[in-house]
Amino acid sequence: MQPVSTDSAPSAPAQPLCPPGAFRRSLISEAEEAAALAAIRTARQEYTAFDRYGGVEVDAYEQEFAAHVGTRFATATSSGTAAIHTALAALDLPPGSEVVCPPITDPGAVSPILFHLLIPVFADTDGRTFNVTAEAIRKVITERTRAIIVAHIAGEPCDMDAIMEVAREHGLPVIEDVAQAHDATWNGRPCGSFGTLAAFSLMSGKHHTSGGQGGMVLTSDEKLYWRAKSFADRGKTFGQPGVGDFAGLNYRMTELEAAIGRVQLRRLPGFVQHRRALAARLGQRLAGSSLFEIGSIPEKGVSVYWFLRLRVKRDDAETLKPAIAKALQEHGIPAAPTYTSIIYQQPWFAEKRVFGSSGIPWTLPQCQVVPEYEHCCPLAEKALREHLLISWNESLAEETIDRLADALAIIEKDYM
Repeated sequence: MQPVSTDSAPSAPAQPLCPPGAFRRSLISEAEEAAALAAIRTARQEYTAFDRYGGVEVDAYEQEFAAHVGTRFATATSSGTAAIHTALAALDLPPGSEVVCPPITDPGAVSPILFHLLIPVFADTDGRTFNVTAEAIRKVITERTRAIIVAHIAGEPCDMDAIMEVAREHGLPVIEDVAQAHDATWNGRPCGSFGTLAAFSLMSGKHHTSGGQGGMVLTSDEKLYWRAKSFADRGKTFGQPGVGDFAGLNYRMTELEAAIGRVQLRRLPGFVQHRRALAARLGQRLAGSSLFEIGSIPEKGVSVYWFLRLRVKRDDAETLKPAIAKALQEHGIPAAPTYTSIIYQQPWFAEKRVFGSSGIPWTLPQCQVVPEYEHCCPLAEKALREHLLISWNESLAEETIDRLADALAIIEKDYM
């Protein structure tokens, strides 16, 4: 199909279908308020000022989080980026090592690779989702590869059975980035329970939060647990042989954050259930659409819809999406024409501006080969061209989803 002209773009509606506040998220309840006030009272009475040492909240949150996902251990961090960095540090990889990673993700999931003086190598997606595939990972593994990071983007699980099989074949550890996929499952198992380590983000935009920011590193390997815990706390030994013999950073979580996070973790299943029900409702409304469909999810995967991928079913989707997103916004619906970008297309990455103009880590003597990044993941680029994003949260009403479907039907009439 030929791209539509600007003259045929949808005109602004006389009255938006969604009233102001329809997509507003009400994440914090009286239960979180009570937990926060109790933590403040404890700090005041016991002169602790929210430090985890001497407290109970962080320890309990770690234990409850590990049990919730199904791993033996968890250590809390100050952010999701800190969790990725901590998981990488626990592996103790030599500088210049290659780490396979996803091209579609938040910069905070790739920058720790670079700041740990490792070389990112991007594996492609399948073109239908934003997630990397096992076969794409297999294609980019070299003798220099030392680890694999996979991210469950948009709340949708990767094929972890196939990915772990590739990892076992090559003897490589896997870090699952579960920042966007709290309680998503693959083949009946929670995301975060497959990899050698897993990293969660607990910032306020995620499915549950530990008070605005926070992270969690999970593993069932006791040695890696102690190394992660040590790195996230400035290299402390914790009385464990072989722990604390390397430099670390201060990535600790506070008692106040953990008190909120514990309440949120208990509420998480309800959050996720409602997100899924809303997505199913929209899917039913779009069943007869010739222009729109909810982004495909593999059969064994169950999504938790951090945002909703909406596929535009036209060859000129990339041209149409900005106008469609604008039309949705005019109806009071938060929409974006694409995900932020592919990491290797971001200027700071393309120009290798990490440590000033030094080019490090790519210019390190240990870096034997500098990967070619330009258009290295064509299927990921295709997936971004075809999908626009709809804001999604557990506070949405069914009526709002119906209004979203109505808006999409109006827009479809202008293009089909």
